[in-house]
Amino acid sequence: MNNHLGLKLTEIEKAQQVLAQKLQNLEKQMHLKLYSLDSKMQVLLRKSMENEIFALRNSVLPYANLPIRPSHFLLLSYNKHIPKYSHHNLGDFIQTIATKNALLFLNPKTTFEFFDRDSLISYYPVRGGGNNSLNALTPVVMQGWFAFPDSPHFIPNHYLLPIFVGTHFTSAIQKFLQYFIVYYPWYFEGKTIGCRDLATLGFCEKLGLEAYLSRCLTLTLPKRTQEQETQATKVFLVGIPEDLLKFIPRGLREGAISVNQQGVSNEQSLQWQSFYHCSEDLLETYKNEARLVITCALHCASPCLAMGIPVVLIARNEENLGRFSALSGIVPIYTIEDLEKGRVDFVPQSLDIESLKQDMLENLNLSIKEAMGESVDKETLQAIRQRIADFVPAMQSNMAESHENSAIAGGGGNKLEANFIENTWKYDFKYDLEFKQRAQILFDLLSKEARNRLKSVLDLGCGIQYFREVLVENSLNLNYYGVDLYPHKPDNILCDFNQDNFPNFVQDSFDLVVCAGLFEYIFDLPRLIKRICALSPQFILCSYNFDNTSGVDNEILVKNRLKQGELFDLFLQNHYCLNTYKTHKRSLPTGYFLFYKKELMGL
Repeated sequence: MNNHLGLKLTEIEKAQQVLAQKLQNLEKQMHLKLYSLDSKMQVLLRKSMENEIFALRNSVLPYANLPIRPSHFLLLSYNKHIPKYSHHNLGDFIQTIATKNALLFLNPKTTFEFFDRDSLISYYPVRGGGNNSLNALTPVVMQGWFAFPDSPHFIPNHYLLPIFVGTHFTSAIQKFLQYFIVYYPWYFEGKTIGCRDLATLGFCEKLGLEAYLSRCLTLTLPKRTQEQETQATKVFLVGIPEDLLKFIPRGLREGAISVNQQGVSNEQSLQWQSFYHCSEDLLETYKNEARLVITCALHCASPCLAMGIPVVLIARNEENLGRFSALSGIVPIYTIEDLEKGRVDFVPQSLDIESLKQDMLENLNLSIKEAMGESVDKETLQAIRQRIADFVPAMQSNMAESHENSAIAGGGGNKLEANFIENTWKYDFKYDLEFKQRAQILFDLLSKEARNRLKSVLDLGCGIQYFREVLVENSLNLNYYGVDLYPHKPDNILCDFNQDNFPNFVQDSFDLVVCAGLFEYIFDLPRLIKRICALSPQFILCSYNFDNTSGVDNEILVKNRLKQGELFDLFLQNHYCLNTYKTHKRSLPTGYFLFYKKELMGL
């Protein structure tokens, strides 16, 4: 019986092996057939592309000695997107708006006409502009994203004078251009390609074209006024996928305005002008309302940076990283991994890029003149383009003013040590239960009446959020916002007070500000206290080790710390009065303080 069963099992195993071999052979045959089919498809696509390229011949052969319409330009529109797609990317129109704005800056008398970006091969000049004759070239600034080789009608025809500034070629277009230049090697002769990004620049250089990094003209939009900046209070999440929202600090997510500028539906209108005006309105909204923009969209980040809005830019994939290199060296370009691992600075500063704008506008001016046959100083032009490529922005905040304001007012006390180099507090510091005990001591300073008034708490130097735990343990379910140098908790708002950073919160947003074990590590403490008080919370809880309370010192503490009277004077000068003061002996004597707004002292 056992022998018979064993033989049966052996037969089954052999049958399984034969079947597996047949399946493997079938898989190989299918793979070869698919490979063959794919190869045939590639051949057909190449033949189709070459046929398309050859069909362009009569449209790209240049007319000899045609005049140029010097003050009349073609601007790119996106008419074909309406029948071809169900939506519009407003970033396309934002590029056109920026191009128009730049041309008007160079010559306020410039006139314009619009034509579809992907159909430039069929352009025919309209009457009007700088030359009424149809036998004239219309200049067009090729600021845009050129992407569709299956329909290579984006090539400017012989009625157009293409000026390549702010140009991006996708990988598919790059393949198309390799064939195109074989048929028409003269097309790019005498032309210099101003590449929007490093990926396009690398391709053009490999192809042997004269090229440089021009960046994107959306960076030249005007900066908003100081009044507009002051009145802007909202956080915008632009093009952020839903699965990434959890990595953005809760304090920024809550109340933020979500915008999808890359997928605006065609349902309401079949006219491209509607989307152009919608893009204008969106830029105005950002300019007047945004205190911070977090985005995965290049043509949200770039115009917002130009307008002086703090921006967090996140690349979702490798293609994004290539395109976003238009902002290389100007703003950090974070990845999904950076987001997941808490390496994103969600408290960026607005940047000063005004000198870059001047160079980019002058580059456009000289590039236009050169394309129109005018003589330009090559050395000057090369120097401008080098500055554009090498540009590194300055922070808007004035560090000199920071140092100037750091003196203790009134008493003429010594300035604190102002060494903005390296923080003494390190990422790998081990938090023990004494830190939670400190949070509990501070909480106990609040009276029952004060606790009842609390709805929102800002915890500066929150670490691993022990104060939040204390609130929960005392049955207080409040809106809590933690700020720290390091992402010990995923919703920590990251900020380096010693680099003159401070969260861009709105006044009166918090009832209570907590600073537990923070002040001892701050180089410019008077400035930080002034900023805290400017938030106008009802109460401020803080702890501090004074420099005259112990003969013991700690190497990670900032030297030359304040004396007791100096600290109290700082709060008093900013309209906060000491309500409660308690000491507690750990390794160093620590003072715990509760400050009230002056008008609440009777509470």
